[in-house]
Amino acid sequence: MQLICTAAESLPEFGGFAGWLVIWMAYSGFAWVVLTCPSVACFVHYYGYPTYEKWCYKTNPKYPSPTYVLGEFILGGIIGPLSVSFAPSIHLFLITNGTLKHHCDTPQTWGYRIFSAIFVLIVADFYEWGWHYLGHYVESLWAVHRHHHKYYNPTPFGTIANWPIDNFMRSLYFVVVNAVSFCVIGMTLDIDMVYVITGMMTGGWGMYLHTGHELACLPHDHPILNTSYQHYVHHAISVKNKPYHTGFFIKTWDRLAGSVYRGKQVIPAVEDQKLGNRSRERWEKEVAPNLPDYKVLLSPSWWASNWRFAPGLAMGVMTG
Repeated sequence: MQLICTAAESLPEFGGFAGWLVIWMAYSGFAWVVLTCPSVACFVHYYGYPTYEKWCYKTNPKYPSPTYVLGEFILGGIIGPLSVSFAPSIHLFLITNGTLKHHCDTPQTWGYRIFSAIFVLIVADFYEWGWHYLGHYVESLWAVHRHHHKYYNPTPFGTIANWPIDNFMRSLYFVVVNAVSFCVIGMTLDIDMVYVITGMMTGGWGMYLHTGHELACLPHDHPILNTSYQHYVHHAISVKNKPYHTGFFIKTWDRLAGSVYRGKQVIPAVEDQKLGNRSRERWEKEVAPNLPDYKVLLSPSWWASNWRFAPGLAMGVMTG
């Protein structure tokens, strides 16, 4: 059984603009549940209840201000799910009304599903890298993408904290992977794998990359995978015409483009530990007493007074 097609077929009574709008809102709600809610839980774990042990693995030893986090949350946690769901909702609507019903007519075998999963992982990751890489070189694309880089000390909310047009382009996975699939094998890929694999890349791996914390079980310089340390490097020092680690999952594309960071300007937390900069004494005397009060993020009145100062939200600064 194909879950996506089964869900689409359960909405035959909806048609026209209203039908698409229902699907968009439903899919956005699903995105808020599977993207925003886990990001909130991850943020609470790492930033709401920081400890010395957690801090030892935070790449940037400083914690961002509540105003900074507010911008990330509004752009990535509230607006983000709406923008990343826009294009897929059109795809699902066209399946529902029969226009793209053939996207459900793929082999119902585990072999084809596994093939589809691998195909999607490779092609979607290359597309993510390519669009991201161009975002640092094409003037008009950088004018949009640069706002994502205002979050130089990312938290889990940074996963899709992009301007809507950027998120829209990044969400075209189903178009890209099926276009390549048609060229290679002459048919579409398993639709469940298209959505599940790209969702895992965005929601799961993307949230890990933006936690701002390294994992003790995953080397910061892993030979195959892009890590949270390397994505922090991307946020911290990548600029126009000088990107580092624009790849999402595997390092292959960055290696081929020569965009792997090998400098010493930004060092991983584990190396900072070896230099003696993550001592418990420093935590107790310098870091812990100055931890931001993230409880203000629960206050609607604080939001009303501070949202305009949050980075990444200024609509009138597309350039500069």
